[in-house]
Amino acid sequence: MVEFSLLCEGNIASIMPIETRLFAEECWSEGQVKSQLNNPRCLNLAVSISKELLGFVLVSSVLDEAELYQIAILPKAQGLGLATSLLHELVNRLKDLGITRLMLEVRETNTAAVKLYTSFGFVLDGCRKGYYTSLQGREDALLYSYQII
Repeated sequence: MVEFSLLCEGNIASIMPIETRLFAEECWSEGQVKSQLNNPRCLNLAVSISKELLGFVLVSSVLDEAELYQIAILPKAQGLGLATSLLHELVNRLKDLGITRLMLEVRETNTAAVKLYTSFGFVLDGCRKGYYTSLQGREDALLYSYQII
């Protein structure tokens, strides 16, 4: 059974292997993750099956807007709809907090994430040209938002 829970510092040991595996050269340090988890303006959720943490989402909010920093699902659990379920849970919790807009940025070449966001209902708002560095040089960041109603 899929379960959602708030992340806390006690989850660091489960989060960091996912963080380093999926975000490689852009992964957050343990200190950055701890800071995120301890920030009262942040909503950080885990998705688990049979008590095994398989993914997470890290979000910060200011007033009535939130920014999605990371969403990650372990490769062995990808394709099960967990990212979509996690987004639904996130949006429901943000709505309860009075958040009306969720924003994010994503690498243009991250086609799996772009597909996830567009199929969920995120709208493309713009592009930051050459925002990311990559092995091929510079890469654009696509800016998306989702209206929470």
